[in-house]
Amino acid sequence: MTSVLKFDSSFLRYSFVALSALALTACRSGGTDGDGGALAPGEAVSNYEFENDHAIGAKDAPVVIVEYASVVCPACANWHNNVFPEIKSKYVETGKVRFIFREFPTPPEILAQTGFSIANCVDESKFFANISAQFKRQEAILRAPDKGKAYEDLAKASGLSVKKYEECRNDQEWLAEYNAKVKAAREKGVRSTPTFFVNDKRHKNSAGKPIFVIEDFDAVIGPLLGDTPEKDAAE
Repeated sequence: MTSVLKFDSSFLRYSFVALSALALTACRSGGTDGDGGALAPGEAVSNYEFENDHAIGAKDAPVVIVEYASVVCPACANWHNNVFPEIKSKYVETGKVRFIFREFPTPPEILAQTGFSIANCVDESKFFANISAQFKRQEAILRAPDKGKAYEDLAKASGLSVKKYEECRNDQEWLAEYNAKVKAAREKGVRSTPTFFVNDKRHKNSAGKPIFVIEDFDAVIGPLLGDTPEKDAAE
C-alpha cells in the first residue's frame, strides 16, 4: 500500500543543468512496478481507450494518439509547451485525432504522483488545462526550495483548498487506480516519457527517437488519414 506522501529535501534536489539537458531527451522511469493488481479500467470506450482515460477530441476520430507522460519530465514539458498546441489545432480540433493522456511517473516520482493527484482532483473538464499549467510551471516547481509549498500553491491556483488537496493526494482509492495504471503501462513496455502510441502502435522517428516534432506526427498520422505514404519507422 502506498504510504502518505512526505517531502524529503535531500531527495527532492533537482539541478537546473539536469533539467536543461533532459528537456531534449526522454525521461526514464525508475523501473520498479507499482503495487496493486492488474489494471481494471472498466469497459473500453474504443479499441484504444478506457473509460477512466483522460481524452479530448472526437470519440469517432479515425486516429487515436495515446501519450504516456510525466509532469516532472522536462522532455514532456518541452513537447506539451511547443508541439502539443499544433497537434491540438491541426488534428484534435478538426476531428481527425482523439488524444489520450496517461500518467506515467519519472523521478522524482513522489513529485510526479503529487502533480497527478492535483490534476485528478480537479473537475475532469479542467484536467488538460491543469496538466498544461503544471508543464508551464514545471521548472519553477522543481527548482523551488520548498516543493511542498510549491505544490500547495499549485493546488490553490487550481481551485482546491489545502484540505481538499491533502485529501486527494492521500486518497487510497485513487492511489490504487494510479498504481494500477502505472503497472499496466510498464507491462505494455513503457519505460520513458514521453512515449506515444498511434492507434495502439508505438512509433519512433527515423532517428529511432520518440516522436517529438510536428513533422514526425504528420508522417505517422498522414497515412492513417489517407494523405501521404508512411515514412515513419515504427517499433
